[in-house]
Amino acid sequence: MRYINKYRIDICIVIKTCIMAIIFVSCNSGYQNDGKHVTYHTWNAGSGHTSWILDADPSTFEDLGDDFAHDSLYAFYHGFIIMNADGKSFRYLKYDYAIDKDYVFYRDSILHGIDPKSFKVHSCYLTEDSKDFYWKCFPIHVVDKSTFVVLGDIDENNTTWAKDRKKAYFMGESSVWLSDYKSFYPIIGNNRVLSYAYAADKDNVYYKDHIIKEADPQTFTEIDYEVGQDKHRVYYKGEVSDVKDYKKLSSIGSFFSDGKNLYSHELKRIAEADLHTFRQIENTNWYVDKNHVWWQNKLVEKANPKTIQPVYSYTYLNKERILSGADFNYGKDDKYVYFQDSIIPNADPATFEKIDLGEWVVFDKNRIYKGKDSKLLQEYKNTRH
Repeated sequence: MRYINKYRIDICIVIKTCIMAIIFVSCNSGYQNDGKHVTYHTWNAGSGHTSWILDADPSTFEDLGDDFAHDSLYAFYHGFIIMNADGKSFRYLKYDYAIDKDYVFYRDSILHGIDPKSFKVHSCYLTEDSKDFYWKCFPIHVVDKSTFVVLGDIDENNTTWAKDRKKAYFMGESSVWLSDYKSFYPIIGNNRVLSYAYAADKDNVYYKDHIIKEADPQTFTEIDYEVGQDKHRVYYKGEVSDVKDYKKLSSIGSFFSDGKNLYSHELKRIAEADLHTFRQIENTNWYVDKNHVWWQNKLVEKANPKTIQPVYSYTYLNKERILSGADFNYGKDDKYVYFQDSIIPNADPATFEKIDLGEWVVFDKNRIYKGKDSKLLQEYKNTRH
């Protein structure tokens, strides 16, 4: 009997699973037209089955696929009317692009300035009309369409460069006048985290919208995100840095050291820093040496390096004060309280606190700086005094 019961239970589970699968498939089918009404159906594990009746004409209604549809008056996406779309001329293309007699759409949004009569879809990312090419719906502003070529896979999100005989294009963002069309190529380094914002030809190295005049195209490569290196020096975001060899750097939080000097995230030497006493405070945005305090890369004026510390945040739960951790933005010393690199006027460092009472409240004995007063805050204050 034990095995029969187990078998029955298993059968019930299978039957229930199949029924749920059938419901899921039928309810996940999107549009349904019974000749009297057009309905749209959705299903998810959280809310289950949901459906609604569309303001659509069943006799002219057509499901176009990929959640697009139209009738003689309206166009629909995901069961909702696409505003300003002409239903009669509306046509779905592919990759979530559609057109009518007046506009080009990506899903339910109008892409203004694109000609629907000459619009072509080459990939999810690359489209064109008679005037221009577009990358991720943004105009590339191509000068010579006849010689335009994408330098990479048009189905790949990381493809960032294209060219024609006049200019190089950092896709949909900027362009730069080109020195040599034939030899121009994107620079792709060995690091997996890259910006893909550098390119070169036989004469120059390019970063997005400008030529890096000091860079050597024969030895230049991108070695970290936005960081380039050639035989002479290191570059950050296309600008000359103060670092000669990126491989010799070690990181101290968001700063770098080569053993002799300290450098900012932008790889600029911080002349005032004392490397021997420089340290990060508890893995936060706060840094200190024997003479200075920094929040991220910004020098915090008047801060006392001997007494600076991050403000600690707490959670108040069941009348207990529980440490959450050192705050990344609030800090204090013996005289002042700081938010990032600025002094908070009249804040009292001795009583300044950040506490989670269901919402974050930042206060001292003088006032509340963030959040609002409540019975819970008063209760918490009473437990502290």
